[in-house]
Amino acid sequence: MKTTANSQALTLREVVQSTSSRASHPINSKMRLKINLMLHRMSAPQLIAFAQHIVTKMTGNSFFATPSPLLTALTTATNALQVAYDNAQGGGPLQTSLMHQKREALEILVTAEGHYVEDRANDPANSATGPEAIILSSGMNIKGVSLKQKRVFSATAGNTPGTAVLVAAHITRGAHDWQYTLDPNQANSWKQVEQTIQATVTVSGLESFKHYYFRHRLILKDGATAWENPVELLVL
Repeated sequence: MKTTANSQALTLREVVQSTSSRASHPINSKMRLKINLMLHRMSAPQLIAFAQHIVTKMTGNSFFATPSPLLTALTTATNALQVAYDNAQGGGPLQTSLMHQKREALEILVTAEGHYVEDRANDPANSATGPEAIILSSGMNIKGVSLKQKRVFSATAGNTPGTAVLVAAHITRGAHDWQYTLDPNQANSWKQVEQTIQATVTVSGLESFKHYYFRHRLILKDGATAWENPVELLVL
């Protein structure tokens, strides 16, 4: 029987639906954290870079010993979209249609991987590390935290290219200090962001498709606290 791109996409959808069904019965619904992929906002090059970032972060990551789908499947789909995207530049309707099919196939796989990461992050066996750290270690972003959950320092892609939104825990008195760098191992490379009273700030002027590191500390009446551990983000 001949296999078409649409039938392949249908098979992939069934994988996502199966994974979603498992995720609909959370291990701990009260504190379960969700992933915010925002794939619909990404251009094809951004989606390719994001998928490559996920594979890099999850490869050899002890929290994701049995990724589902396999990371090799993500890589294959990413490469296929890259080829289709290149062919569609200056190509005709057929090449553009094929690019859309390859994009859909990659989005389905990334979404399924997101469900897998959610399940691993919210598994009570990993409670010592915490779901926030586990999700961020996959290269994915955390969906908005509810009022019943503790807010942790995180970085997510902004609504416009070259921006990042940083969020930290609320404080009653004091200010928030923010910095970013491309290389956290270079002590003098950290760049200052304007201090804020609010527990969030948008950093602009960043380069798309580059990995940035962000850190945060509190400025209290007795002085500054220690910097929190940096978080990494692929800026879109």
